[in-house]
Parts: sequence; C-alpha cells; structure tokens
Amino acid sequence: MSSKKLQIPKTEAIELLHTLSPYHYIKSLGFNPYHWQTAILKSPHLRKVINGARQSGKSTIVSGKPCHIAKYFPKSVSIIIAATEYQAFLDMEKVKGFIGHDPNYPKLIRESDRLIVLDNGSWIMVVPATEKAARGPSAPRLILLDEASRIEDIVYKSGIIPMLTENPVCELINISTPNGKKGFFFESFNNPKWERYEIRSPWKVIEEELKLIPAEPEEEYQRKCAAKGILGFDSPRHKNHEEQEFNLREMRPQFWKQEYGPEFVEPGDQVFSYDEIEKIINNIAGALNTEEIGIAEPLII
Repeated sequence: MSSKKLQIPKTEAIELLHTLSPYHYIKSLGFNPYHWQTAILKSPHLRKVINGARQSGKSTIVSGKPCHIAKYFPKSVSIIIAATEYQAFLDMEKVKGFIGHDPNYPKLIRESDRLIVLDNGSWIMVVPATEKAARGPSAPRLILLDEASRIEDIVYKSGIIPMLTENPVCELINISTPNGKKGFFFESFNNPKWERYEIRSPWKVIEEELKLIPAEPEEEYQRKCAAKGILGFDSPRHKNHEEQEFNLREMRPQFWKQEYGPEFVEPGDQVFSYDEIEKIINNIAGALNTEEIGIAEPLII
C-alpha cells in the first residue's frame, strides 16, 4: 500500500504560515526582526512582559502584533493602551505605517486617530491610559500596554484585567522601560508566571569616572537571566559606544541605568522625575507640525 503525501498549493501554504506565525508575516513585508523581536513574535505564550531599553525597537511589536491579528483573525479586536494621549497618537501612526507595507492588507472601512475597522470585521483600537478609556469591548484577542510602567495600576486592575474574563485566547503584553520598583509592570516582570524578556544596552557604567565599559558578553548575560527565568538580549541598536557615553553624561548614571540598563532603580535614586520630563517632551512634540517631527514613517521606540 503506497502512502500519498498531502499536497498543499504553495500560496496556501505561505498564507497558512503567515497566519500561524507573526514572525514570518512581518519578515515577508521586508522587516528583519532582531533576535529578541523574533523570540517574542514566535512565542505562543499568552502573557508576555518586555523590559526593554529605550529605542531598542519596541515599535515592531507595538505595530506588528495587532496588525497581524487583525488581518488573519477576522472579527478580532486588538487594543493598544498608551501611557499618554500623545503616545496613543504615535502608536496609531505606527500601526498605519505598518499597514502601509502590506499591499494585500484588508480594506480599511473606518479610520481615525483611535480606531481602525477592517472589511473583515476586525478592529484595532488605540486608547490613552485612563480607567474609562481602557474599559474596552469584551473578548479582545490582543491587549498591548505601551510604556506600561507609566500606566496607573487602577487602569490595569480595573480596566484591563476584567477583559480577560472567559477569554482564553487573549494575548496580554506589557512592554516598557522601568519606572521604579513599583506598579503592575514591575510586579509582572518579577512574576515567573509571565514570559519575561529583558533587552539591555551592552555597556556597564563606571559611575565615579562617568564612563561606560563593555558589559559581560551576551552569552554570560543570557545565562544569568535564564537562572532567574528571564530571556535576556543585547540591543543591536545600542552598540555605538560614543553615542551611549554622550547619553550617560547628559542623563547621569541613575537615569541612564533606568533608560538603557534597563534597571528598576529605587525612586529615591532618581535625580529627575520621568513623568515631569515626559510631560515636557510631549508638550513640545505635540506643538510641532507632524511633518517636522517625521512621523510619516513608523517610529522605533
């Protein structure tokens, strides 16, 4: 008796691969994910927390994940919760920029600064982190909290967690740089029930000399992280020593450790309040024309 192999047309096989794998879908659009992005995109774990250095490439996750789900899972709802109004605006621009790379993306039948509705019935929502705004529709397939450490606990506990009720397929992703040893982001990163990622700048601070030296090799760093149940990676975007030393001198050690370490420094060690600085930056950026700050293309944050 001869056995016959099931023959699947190539186009159907590719479509199935892209449906099952956000990584292969994103790569097919010309993106080349970093190792840490690849690990996240390939992981089936439904609870992920990503502690990443600033400018490490978190936008690929923020924009790519909801766009993949909206395309390949009709009538699905994906929600991005942003720390501020302006961050919500930027996140929606990232989503639209990502969609622009896919010539075969479903048709947008409704589009605004807060909501995209596709002709396959899927929604992508981007809302600022207020308790009222975060009370979204029931049974979303993805909830992504961008700059989660700057989102208040009441939003997470009262607005987000109830959306997981009787929703076994929902993927919840907390992604941020640290903001002190407090809040749900800090707690989730220290909870072994979550799949935990840490993406660092590959440098070590010599505080008394205000300079940077190479940190331990990535392989050793990964072993140390693995012993704590964490997936550790060096950020490919932070290899420039001169650039990072300039940042260190401008930011001073404690703030640099928080933003690029990325370390959960004690609030008392911080010279400046991140929230105060973020508010000033957002006010300045919001006052500028969007063409002047170049948000027509997807941002890497």
